[in-house]
Amino acid sequence: MKDLNFFAPYQGKKKEKTNTNMYIYGAAGLVGFAILSTLIFNSAKLFLLNRSIKDYTLKLEDKEIQTELREAELLNNQIQVLNQYDTELSHVAKSVKERDNVSDTLLNEISSTVPSEVSFKNMDVINNTINIQGVATNRTSVAELKHNLSGLTKMQDVYVNSIKDSGAVEGEYSFDIKCVLKDVD
Repeated sequence: MKDLNFFAPYQGKKKEKTNTNMYIYGAAGLVGFAILSTLIFNSAKLFLLNRSIKDYTLKLEDKEIQTELREAELLNNQIQVLNQYDTELSHVAKSVKERDNVSDTLLNEISSTVPSEVSFKNMDVINNTINIQGVATNRTSVAELKHNLSGLTKMQDVYVNSIKDSGAVEGEYSFDIKCVLKDVD
């Protein structure tokens, strides 16, 4: 025969087990719902993004857009080349500015050393060298010009390459003077 326990409903062991199972199933259902809802949300978002990618691809493949894109690429290439030229020209301009060998002050100093009997025909400036060709009424004024040029602070060496009797006018001498400038540091 079976024993009857009249106090079993008051002990609640079966009810506790049912409550625990209900909590476990509820939490599992909630987690499953969260996973399912994120799956649906992400799938919908992915579908919409793929559709917009197709739309943009179709727009980009349009002939007008392709010609505008080619023109833009051509302009970008030209801008890039011009920027490179600008950079190189800036470097050249900077180095020219730093290497300001022949300035207005130097030319004024040279003209202040010229005796009244001397006139210049030609003055060439190449790197650190100034070649002066001119005429003078006598040899002494050429020597005076050489002496005055040697006294300038920017001159390293001054040479009289030649003094010739100018055949065109009697009493005139043509000369050629080479001046080497000091290096600018």
